[in-house]
Parts: sequence; structure tokens; C-alpha cells
Amino acid sequence: MQPLLQVQWLVRPLETPRPWLSCGRCGVRRPFVSSGKFRVNAQKKRIDAWLIYRCAHCDQTWNFPVLERCLVSGIAPAMLRALTENDAGLARRHAFDLARLGRHSSAIESFPDLHIEKRILSACEGNLVSAEIRVVAPLPVEIRLDRFLAGQLGLSRGAIDWLAENWALVVQPAVKCPLSQVVRDGQRIWINLGTTGCGSDLLGRITGAGEADALP
Repeated sequence: MQPLLQVQWLVRPLETPRPWLSCGRCGVRRPFVSSGKFRVNAQKKRIDAWLIYRCAHCDQTWNFPVLERCLVSGIAPAMLRALTENDAGLARRHAFDLARLGRHSSAIESFPDLHIEKRILSACEGNLVSAEIRVVAPLPVEIRLDRFLAGQLGLSRGAIDWLAENWALVVQPAVKCPLSQVVRDGQRIWINLGTTGCGSDLLGRITGAGEADALP
């Protein structure tokens, strides 16, 4: 078997998306920022919950519906506790629910800044022939794959395209024009290290050894 380095990249966006909404105080459309806090209202046997957003310019609030007229008996106690305690993880998951946000705003602003944790899954001895990068992205990542790889590998986007055209870089699962699409959870990127003229710098960037997160 040819020596293969397997690495996991855990990718997390640093900033939550900002829906653009009509602000009653500003009188124009403005970006709204998640506060990370919930508003919960219970009436008899039913409950409503919202994630609170604030206008980036004037602090006007907007409530993003999370639960609407739901029976309290049908909600897990852990979920109720997370809402009332403003659980940060739950707030981020709802803030990154782009499909539901899109029902309230036709323009959602996303940001490219990422935090990436790189972990070696299987190391091997001898001269490495190829590397496989397994992408784990639990939240939506709104950045093109070619730009993402260029920044993380220290290569130009033209070099990334050349590698793909010469089958020295392969993305799985196979889709049409994967490099022009956004980074997705579950992607696997196979790289022929011999074709790249692999050196210690590239290996260090693949494994995360002694590098800081970077984007071009």
C-alpha cells in the first residue's frame, strides 16, 4: 500500500451570518447581528421562543422565531433549559440556519474568517506519496473550496486549479466543479504529494504543524 497521510480539518466560522432587514428605527435595510440570547414566552401549555438579533447601527431588536406555539409537553427538558439559559451552542446553530433565515431575509451576509483545527488521523513512515484531508464542517461555511485550499496550503488558486486538472487533487464526493462551490461537511480532498513537489512547508500546512490559520 502506498504511504498515505490522513488528516482531519475541523472548520468553524468565527462570525455568525447577518440577515439584512428593514429597521424600523433607521428607516432603511440594515444588517442584524445575533445577540446569542433567546426570548422565551410561555402561555398555558404552549411556548414561543426567539433568537434575539440587534441592528448593527442602532441596536433595534428583531426576534428570529425558534419555536412557535409549541406544546411544552412536546419539548425535551434539555431543550427548554438550553433556551432559558441562553446556551451558546444552540444560539450558534440557529444563527447558522441559513434556510430558515432566508424565509425572513433575501440577503444574508456571511463572513470568510474561520477557525481550523487540524488533526492527524493516521501517520505513516517513509516517503509520503499522498495525503487525504477529511473536512468536518458542522456549520455552513460560505467560502469557495479553491480559495479555502489555496489559503490553507499556501498555494495560488491557479496552482489548485492545475492540480485538479491533472488529477493530482481530487475532491470526493464527486460533484460538478467542486472547487467553485463552497466548503461542505464530509468532503475528502486527496492530494498527490509527488506532483506538488511536496516539501516540509506544505506538509506542515496540511497537518497544522507550526502554522496559524490563514486565508488569501
